[in-house]
Amino acid sequence: MEMKYLGLEISKLRAELGMSQNELAKNICTQSTISRIEAGEVYPAIDTLLKIALKLQVPIEYFIEMLFHKNVLESETLIKNIESHIKEHNYKKVISIINKNEIAKENIWLNFYLEYMLHIAQYSLKIISPDACISNLKKILNYSNQTTIQFRFLHIKINNSIANVYGENGESEKCLYHYNKILKEHMHKNYNDHKIFETLITVLFNKCKILYELQDYEAALETANQGIQKSKESSFFFLVGQFLYYKGQCLEKTNAAFVEIKEVYKQALFFFEFLELPFYIRAIKQNKKQYLD
Repeated sequence: MEMKYLGLEISKLRAELGMSQNELAKNICTQSTISRIEAGEVYPAIDTLLKIALKLQVPIEYFIEMLFHKNVLESETLIKNIESHIKEHNYKKVISIINKNEIAKENIWLNFYLEYMLHIAQYSLKIISPDACISNLKKILNYSNQTTIQFRFLHIKINNSIANVYGENGESEKCLYHYNKILKEHMHKNYNDHKIFETLITVLFNKCKILYELQDYEAALETANQGIQKSKESSFFFLVGQFLYYKGQCLEKTNAAFVEIKEVYKQALFFFEFLELPFYIRAIKQNKKQYLD
């Protein structure tokens, strides 16, 4: 049994939520018990583990898997490896890693995640059609245990990918339907884990882009402003520059004042430079230089 991995994960999740040991222990057990569990000194009773899981917003199966299997750290390494290749659009490598995987057989959530990544990689390489990709992703959502699929907000990420595939293949109405469904169901909720807002802000950005492409500039501008505000509230600033760039383009299309457009593009450039995003720095300096002088 891997007590130490369980304790480390509880400690990590608690810290991510900004929760003290006392706050986690409230109505569950004593602070000293939480301390000993996190240190890997004691096994929590199953009812205690269930209450901890509920408070930390993870499925109980995730913690049970940690207690009975030795591949938890290997699973985390696998996920990080796949996501790094996805960011680099190295989809052949992603498929190779997944096909060679030996550690996911007894980890239900990891199997869902790998199946999801496999379909995305195959679609990106045109190994499967857009329709097949969407069908496969919907099967994961429809036939999975709902508590498990919600861990790390995987269900939201899958729905976002479904919307992206629709958008990339000209089905704008279906694309917007899925973006709006995600945002309607989750944006108003008071989640303790701010990581969900990284996912939701990404959905907002995708929605902003598709609205702009549809030439619905007023709706795109409203979505860009919402994305900027949510980014500030959650301190997730990675997409602020991109939101500002689209805001500037929407203001141009709606004949806003030159000085207003100029200020928005200058703010966008500030964030691109602050976050060291050379592609966007070059793009804004080349395409919007008349507003940056």
